[in-house]
Amino acid sequence: MSTQSLDIIYAAIDVVNDMEEDDMPLEKSPETKLFGTDGGIDSLSLINLVVAAEKIIETETGKTIALVQEDIMSMENNPFATVASLADHLDSILAES
Repeated sequence: MSTQSLDIIYAAIDVVNDMEEDDMPLEKSPETKLFGTDGGIDSLSLINLVVAAEKIIETETGKTIALVQEDIMSMENNPFATVASLADHLDSILAES
């Protein structure tokens, strides 16, 4: 995972944490669980995180990308499981664009 992708995800986490009224902010760590059967954030927070990340990417790189793609459900490893897996997924999308 690249530093650029982690920085983008962390900035998106800041946006989500600012939106949430929860006392438990999402931690900025590669190991932070995002979504899955063993914990993570709710689906609305995940959507907000994805939208925030896509906007940050567009602002910083000028590229318009979609983190959620048609084949995402057929992937062996869930790219939304942790911050690290999302950063790796972002790296692969940015490499293709």
